[in-house]
Parts: sequence; C-alpha cells; structure tokens
Amino acid sequence: MASWKLSSRKDRHYRLDKAQKNRTAAAIVVWKSNAPSDLQVTAGTALRLTRFTRGRVWFRVNPGTTKRQMCTSLTERSFQRRRFLPDAFSEWRVDPSLLQSAQCLKRAVRRNVMQLSADEKRRFVSALDQAKRTVHPDLVIATRRYAEIFGPDGNTVQFENVTIYNYFVWSHYYSVSKTFLGAGQASFGGVDFSHEGPGFLTWHRFQLLQLERDMQDMLRDPAFALPYWNFAIGGSACDICTDDLMGARSSFDMNSLSSNSIFSQWRVVCESVDDYDTLGTVCNSTETSPIRRNPAGNVNRPMVQRLPEPKDIADCLQVGTFDTPPYYSTSSESFRNTIEGYSAPQGNYDPIVRSLHNLAHLFLNGTGGQTHLSPNDPIFVLLHTFTDAIFDEWLRRHSPDSNVYPEENAPIGHNRGYNMVPFWPPVTNAEMFVTAPENLGYSYEAEWPAQPFTLTEIITMAIVAALVVVAVIFAATTCALRARSYRMEGHQPLLGDQYQRYDDEKSQSVV
Repeated sequence: MASWKLSSRKDRHYRLDKAQKNRTAAAIVVWKSNAPSDLQVTAGTALRLTRFTRGRVWFRVNPGTTKRQMCTSLTERSFQRRRFLPDAFSEWRVDPSLLQSAQCLKRAVRRNVMQLSADEKRRFVSALDQAKRTVHPDLVIATRRYAEIFGPDGNTVQFENVTIYNYFVWSHYYSVSKTFLGAGQASFGGVDFSHEGPGFLTWHRFQLLQLERDMQDMLRDPAFALPYWNFAIGGSACDICTDDLMGARSSFDMNSLSSNSIFSQWRVVCESVDDYDTLGTVCNSTETSPIRRNPAGNVNRPMVQRLPEPKDIADCLQVGTFDTPPYYSTSSESFRNTIEGYSAPQGNYDPIVRSLHNLAHLFLNGTGGQTHLSPNDPIFVLLHTFTDAIFDEWLRRHSPDSNVYPEENAPIGHNRGYNMVPFWPPVTNAEMFVTAPENLGYSYEAEWPAQPFTLTEIITMAIVAALVVVAVIFAATTCALRARSYRMEGHQPLLGDQYQRYDDEKSQSVV
C-alpha cells in the first residue's frame, strides 16, 4: 500500500509533500501512529483543509474522528471513484476493517421532535446552543474571494475561525451567494448550488449529515441524531414554536422570540448581502441581529399562512420520476421539484404554487423565510431533516437506479458527478443519492401514508380476483348440479317396471 511522509509543523499542522495547490492530495488516510515527527500515511483517516499557503496545501490533523467519518459518509466504492484525487493517489483505498467496527454498524436514529421526552428536548436544544458557541475544531472559512484570498501583501491568508453552527449557516450562504464580477459591475446571481435543481436534496442531505457528525464529535456521543419536524400538519399553528423547543413568540414583539427561549439570544451571520455583492467580501463570522419569526403572519400572502397538509406528503411520494428537464424550478412531474415546493403536491408545475418545503419556510415569515439567512433559525434543521426523511422514503419506495439522477444538462453544480459546493471533503451528488440506513449511517423513525397500488398490481389483483370468482362460480355450479342429480336419483324407483318383482305365490325369487 502506498504511503507518504508528512513533515511536522507546530500547532499540530502537517504538510503533505508533493501536494499541489488546488489539487488536494488526500481526503482519506489512516494514521499508523500518534502523529510522530515523520508520520507515515496510508489509506483511511480524514484530513481537512485549514489554510492555503503559496504552492502548498495545509491540513489540520484530526485522528479522533477517523472511524466515524469513514463508516458514515464514505464507503470503499465511493472512495475509489473520487475524481479530485491526483494520479499519484489513484491506488489509495479505504481500509475495509474500519467499515466493520461496532461504531460503524450503529446507526443514528432521527425521530419526530414532538415525540421526544422533556429531557430529550432539553438535551437537543442545549446541544444546538453549544454548537452555536463552539469553535469548529477542523474547519475555517474564507472571508475574501479567491483573487484576494492571500491578502493585500500576498502572504496573509484571509480565513477566520467559525463555530460549528455558524459554519452550517455559512456553507448554505456560500452556496446561494451571487458571483462577484469586479468593482463597479453588477454581481451575477444566476448560480445556486443548493436549490432549484437535482442537487437540492443531495446538497442539504450532506449539509445535515456534516452538522450531525460535528455535533456527535462535540458531544462525544456517536448516537446523537438530529430530530425532524413533521411540518405537514395543516393549519396555521407552529407546534414546535414553544419555549421548550424552538422558541415561542415574544409577548412584546410579534416578530421576535420569547426571552424564555435560549434562541432569543442567538444572533445571525451572513446578513450583509449588499456588501458581499458590491464589495466582493464573503460572509464572515460576525454576528448581527436577532432571529426574526412570525409564523403565519404574512397577511399579504394568504397562501403561505397555512402549513402543508398530510395528504400533500402522500401525493408527493407517488410522483415516480426523480427529476425532469429542464432540471430547474420549472420542472413538471418531478419529485425533486415537488418536494422542493415549486410544483403542486401531485407533481404538476404551477408558477403560483408554493408547497411542502418552500411553503414551510415561507410560513415562518422571517429569518427562516429568506434563502441566504434561513439556517440562522434553528427550525431550518428540523424542517430539512423532515424533507430528507421524505426523500429517503421516496428512494425506498421507488428504488431508482443511479442513472435516473441527471448526468448532464442540470444547473451548474447539480449534475450527478459534480462535487457539491462548498463542502470539504469533496463529495458528489451521486454519493448522497442512496438510501440512508444502508449507506449513510442513520435512519428515520417515521410513519408514512400507505403506499398505493401500482397499475400493474391493480391489474394483477383484478385478474386474480376474476379467476377466484370464476372458480367459485364453477364450484358452486358443480355442487348444484351434483345435488340436483342426487335428488333425482332419490325419487327414482329401484327397479323399472320391466323387471320381475317378488311374487308371494312363488317359492323363490327371480333374480
């Protein structure tokens, strides 16, 4: 097996020799020892990019999360087909023994947040708040665009530390941010790596998976799982907007959260969109205003004052095609566009309609209803875990082949083999287009509408039923004919008149 030496540096940073800038040498390796000065690297442990210097790529070593990452988000097969690896690393493979550990075989179970006990609710809310305040141990964020990433002096990299939850927000902001074309030019806003295309479901799936794994590491609890909010309950009441969960409405400001909720103390990041678009800066870790929320309060849009209905989920799950051309928000008869909410629940595209995922966001009427800001409201997590649960149930019901996910002609970043921006380690849409329990290390505890019979099943059942009816009629007719025959025989004399009868005057019978 191939191995490479890492040159030791202070602060537990190591330089991977022969790595080239923008050609990351490895995302998966396994440590043979506990980081000696000359470390031998072979297949298996995750290295995460921490910062650039000219001509080199620097990584932060985090051996503690190795097995967890290997058994959940990556598999031996997916690693072998990664395209971002240089040729020198083409023979690297995942150590199969890592995939067989007890930790790998234990799945996190995502449950309905409304069915958690009071203690489980407290622990979940506390864990989210801890993630909001805990600096991410592995990742930093860029605060300038690529052309200025090395600073005015050309040698000062423009990166900042970020908390675990704020990184979750930042990655979403980055995926939808406009493209800065230069001073004095209007920014280009036509690229969205995480919405309005086939990658909507796969992108958010990995975003949630990354947050869940980061929180598992933070809590040192591999069983920790993100719960979900079943938003398809109809009506205009936000059942999770309570102080023991995501925060009730303030008594003093209908657009704010109750001071009894820990989330009233949260401040949002990535709010200064105008500065980002006109100055070429990138969202940094600066926190600004509080979360705003006014469920069902948008009086100007009555259609978004109610949550989706339970039947909407049943209808959505019946849409049999994953996505359809033009693979955009105008696609019709597309499961992806239906669950995203640009089509009616039955699958037909309607430019006026906002349903399911989109409707749930707009219902919140505040921070959670603005695309670039929405993850700042922690309801985002629960809303998207339920969206992912519906996606996973659709995959289970329809068992699609991987080639139903478009290989080309989708919006930039959304094709099957494309890496999803801006995740690290790089991961493709195809790697998330799989059922979660068997491939990603988590499952859902959920009840779904009964799966309707297909046309083939209906025809088969009709034929079987017809055959049964024919068989019953035949049996009944046969029995009736036999019974009639027996009755006729009962009334028939034993001997006809032509036969000689017993005669009392004769001494013997005539046979």
